[in-house]
Amino acid sequence: MIQNNPVVAETMGFTRAVACWDEGYERICREAPHVIVAHADKSWVFGAENCTLALGLLDLYATSLGLGVCWGGYFYKAVNAYPPLSEALGLPSDHLAFGAMIVGYPKFKYQRISIRNRPLVTWK
Repeated sequence: MIQNNPVVAETMGFTRAVACWDEGYERICREAPHVIVAHADKSWVFGAENCTLALGLLDLYATSLGLGVCWGGYFYKAVNAYPPLSEALGLPSDHLAFGAMIVGYPKFKYQRISIRNRPLVTWK
């Protein structure tokens, strides 16, 4: 992506991610032990929607089990842009990744949501 489309790569922060990797800091998966990739047939018209819904439910369920999750946008983009990664994951050649979820045990556990200011709402 950086070589083929440098403007988009810079806009999306790919150059910073690669620079961090080169310095020994992995900022994509953040040392999470697992990545779940949602994929579907390239020709399936609802592939993106189905995968997004599945990952959304996975996000809620994993959190209820005490797992830490994070959407892996960079990861699934890399799967689609770099065929050796897609092959290493065992994705069929006629599929695209439509999302990814990074999963592990959270470093911190929160007892409640953070305190927020009251919203300013005007009813008309």
